[in-house]
Amino acid sequence: MSINGTYEIVEMEQWDKEDIDLVEPGYIRISGMRGELHFICVDGQMDIRKDKAGGYKFSWDGNDECDPASGFGEFVCDGDTLTGRIYIHDSDDSSFVAKKIS
Repeated sequence: MSINGTYEIVEMEQWDKEDIDLVEPGYIRISGMRGELHFICVDGQMDIRKDKAGGYKFSWDGNDECDPASGFGEFVCDGDTLTGRIYIHDSDDSSFVAKKIS
């Protein structure tokens, strides 16, 4: 099963949908084992690896309100839904749910 596509972040544990979509709708976009993410004022480039349990782990590097930011995370793909957790180094972490839109 391919995980390629664009997924809208529809839910996060730490922030409501209005916050997630502050600048533009929150998303995770995946192509191969690379990706990009955006939510609130956080933007990042992802490096994705499949783990032994069948899920995925990723590291990311980017910015948060124009300040350098990075982190890591993990997710599982069930049909058109990603469910996981994202960590921002020296800052917050949150679970997320993202639904495929294209």
